Amino acid sequence: MLGYKKRKFLIILISPSAGGKSTIASILLKDKNRFAYSISYTTRPPRGIEKNGIDYNFVSISEFDKLNQDGLLLEHARVHGHWYGTNRKMIQDIIDSGKHVVLDIDVQGALQIIKSGIDAVTIFIIPPTLEVLKERLRKRNTESDEMIQTRLINAKKELEMIEKFQYLVINDHLQTAMNEILSIIEAEENKISRYEDIKNKFYGG
Repeated sequence: MLGYKKRKFLIILISPSAGGKSTIASILLKDKNRFAYSISYTTRPPRGIEKNGIDYNFVSISEFDKLNQDGLLLEHARVHGHWYGTNRKMIQDIIDSGKHVVLDIDVQGALQIIKSGIDAVTIFIIPPTLEVLKERLRKRNTESDEMIQTRLINAKKELEMIEKFQYLVINDHLQTAMNEILSIIEAEENKISRYEDIKNKFYGG
């Protein structure tokens, strides 16, 4: 836009398991000129066709501990028995390259990132009801009944923290949810605080 520059930021998508954050992230990331993904570290084993360095950086518990001790993780959290973490330098490198960073994480990790002070937009995504969430978990066909119950209990706990975040999107119809998220991102891009050197550009500098 006529030489006006806007600072990029981190977009954090938060939702209970099967809430839709990964699907929404994958759609955003199709626009490779505008968005990039921060690949998280995890100690859990790969699922299905997941690949190391693409879906996650799969590491051992000792490797994860060293990353954390060395101060390389912007956030880390234990979720469903496994550790997850975000690389601090990777986030900043992507932002410096002129792209927004898309991150889909749990409530614990999102709250840690908020505390870090990094420029981030937080979007909480939920299905319209708990029953819909339960049905989506069952349709994934990747967890036992016991694990599904655990995820539903965790979803209720996560919902108790919803006021900590900036935006809510009800993921009933995917395209509608996507349109709302894109509108949020566009509004955030146009905040005056994210423009660089507005007056100088306006006067032809």
